[in-house]
Amino acid sequence: MIFKRRLRILLIALAFIVSITVIVRCIVHFQLSKEITYYKNYFEKRKDGIQGLFNPLVIKQIPQETIDSIYKKQLQKKTSEKNAVDWDKLAYVNYVTHASYLCNSLVMFNSLKKYGTKAKLVLLLSKDILEQDSEDGTKHSNKLVKRIQNIDKDQVIVKLVDNIVKPKDYTPWNQSLTKLLVFNQTEFDRIVYLDNDALLKNSLDELFFIPQYIKFAAPLTYWFLSENEVNDAFRELKYHEKIPTNLNVYIKKLDERIEKGQMIYNHLPSLPSSLFLNTKNVAQEIISSTSSASPLFDFTNIGKTSKLKFASNLMVINPSKETFDHIMNEALPKILNKKEKYDMDLINEDLYNLKKQVSKQFTLYRRLTTAFKPEVLVLPFSRYGLLTGSLKNQKQYSIIEDDMLGYKRIKEDGEPLEKELTEIVEDAKYIHYSDYPLGKPWNYKSINEIKCVANKKSKTFEQETKVCDLWNSIYEEFMNDASICN
Repeated sequence: MIFKRRLRILLIALAFIVSITVIVRCIVHFQLSKEITYYKNYFEKRKDGIQGLFNPLVIKQIPQETIDSIYKKQLQKKTSEKNAVDWDKLAYVNYVTHASYLCNSLVMFNSLKKYGTKAKLVLLLSKDILEQDSEDGTKHSNKLVKRIQNIDKDQVIVKLVDNIVKPKDYTPWNQSLTKLLVFNQTEFDRIVYLDNDALLKNSLDELFFIPQYIKFAAPLTYWFLSENEVNDAFRELKYHEKIPTNLNVYIKKLDERIEKGQMIYNHLPSLPSSLFLNTKNVAQEIISSTSSASPLFDFTNIGKTSKLKFASNLMVINPSKETFDHIMNEALPKILNKKEKYDMDLINEDLYNLKKQVSKQFTLYRRLTTAFKPEVLVLPFSRYGLLTGSLKNQKQYSIIEDDMLGYKRIKEDGEPLEKELTEIVEDAKYIHYSDYPLGKPWNYKSINEIKCVANKKSKTFEQETKVCDLWNSIYEEFMNDASICN
């Protein structure tokens, strides 16, 4: 009897605690919803007149046209003033932990020099490469390093680093965490990090001049999205949020503000929340992200999780000791011994988690208001993060055609601007070699080993031929460029 009485009291107490928790969450939710609704309306209706206040409830995307306009304006400004651009404080960065990737950095740095960049070219080079067991291997690596330095002895910087290795991990990515050392290059104000297994088609100098308060910018992992998800995001903005979805409207307004020297952040197109939040209710998401309550009381995290993440093959970073210390002392130890957790996972789960970012921004805004500044920005992926695998995947064509998710470039007649695949590739500046299960291009002696060939019996033979010719040309270009390493 005593046991039953105690059990009954315990259950009543537990029910009381649950009830209080639910009531408190409902009250907080109600108050946050009102506050969020107010700020959403405030920033939407008054953004033209706002200067110095940043909308904390959104993640912003920046169109390539706007990046170019900022760059053009900055160069005009710096030319006419005494304080010219200090290129010594800006750097492109590669890292190499395997000797087979050294040639890629030689090709990439050579290209950047040819395209006329004045920024520093920094190679983070594993010490192990220059200490190989094979004497021939060491000699060849030393020759390639010397050739990289000879591109421009004042412009190129080679730093020897220790690898960050995942213990008991025998995958090709077991040293990829070494990439995180890019966050520690604090002698530079801003760096453009590039994976070197890519085709670089032009200078990326414009990326150094995106708004200086942005600490991290990168393209998104668009290849995880389906065509239906992207179309749903477009409809969400157009019919639920009732905001313009014609990208040209944004670009025109942004150009006007850049010319006048006005802030642009609040006028940038927002990333549709359905692509990275579990719920359309931002208040609920904020509560879920910050709540210390048991997961039993958190119903919004049940079900789908965000597939959309920042890619880590191209990143614009403002290096800082604070960020790097956090990585090394807190974030890295959490994933070092976890299976299948690498650099992109750390960046997206800890540093710049899209789902948690809105909550973090709003919390900071409530505390700092005018002192609050956003830290992250989404770059257009077709220009800065196109995968070669997408060229063969017809389902991704409509996605890479409009790389500001949720928006379309609409012509004057009201019809969407359609781009041929060849145009998309022509506009791309950085194309990442990614065609699993195919290997990287340097693993093959000639294009004939991996050549894309259209099926003659296919009903779409003509289109397939164009795709194959385009895909082959990108691999052939790398193979031709890499011949300088022989």
